[in-house]
Amino acid sequence: MGRTVLILSGPTHEYIDPVRFIGNASSGKMGKAIAEEASKRGYSVEFVTGPADEQNLPTLEDGHIHKVTSAAEMLAAAQGLFQASEIVIFAAAVADYAPAERRVEKIAKSADELVLRLKSNPDIAQTLCAKKRDKQIAIGFALQTEKGETNARRKLAAKNLDGIVLNTPATLSAENGTFSFLARGAEHFDEWGLIDKMDCAKKLFEALNRLSV
Repeated sequence: MGRTVLILSGPTHEYIDPVRFIGNASSGKMGKAIAEEASKRGYSVEFVTGPADEQNLPTLEDGHIHKVTSAAEMLAAAQGLFQASEIVIFAAAVADYAPAERRVEKIAKSADELVLRLKSNPDIAQTLCAKKRDKQIAIGFALQTEKGETNARRKLAAKNLDGIVLNTPATLSAENGTFSFLARGAEHFDEWGLIDKMDCAKKLFEALNRLSV
């Protein structure tokens, strides 16, 4: 059995009523690519995924798939796996907000406006990495529409990460994307360019190997 890597993947769904939810448009393809690359490299993989199509779940040589729905459930599942993991990769597109109140019954359609009150979800990476131990490596993803490098640098520091992958909304549900990587303490981003997600996963583990040295 190899070292353990914890991977968070997919979207979260935050339910308004029994049939409606808010969430992010993540397919889980990036998380799948990372998990399968980790498995090929001999890692034991703990894969925590929000709602994703079965075709976007990884095939693992060693490890487990933990299915969750909401951000709160994802955090709870990850908390139970975090300390035993040498590497943690935050590839999930977690909804930043959840309905302040979940209705028990389906909300009836009306011609009137509907005001939805939202509450902030916990920041999973920041919460977990506040307790990151020595030699434990945590990598995040930053999907940005503007000021990408500035926001990625801010997230890297605020969440106590060791590296961060920057991408754009064009990667959502796609087979490829434009990626770059910043390691903690590095002055410049490593530009990976337009590559498919399997290649991104390979480059991520090459970067992890450098961080582990």
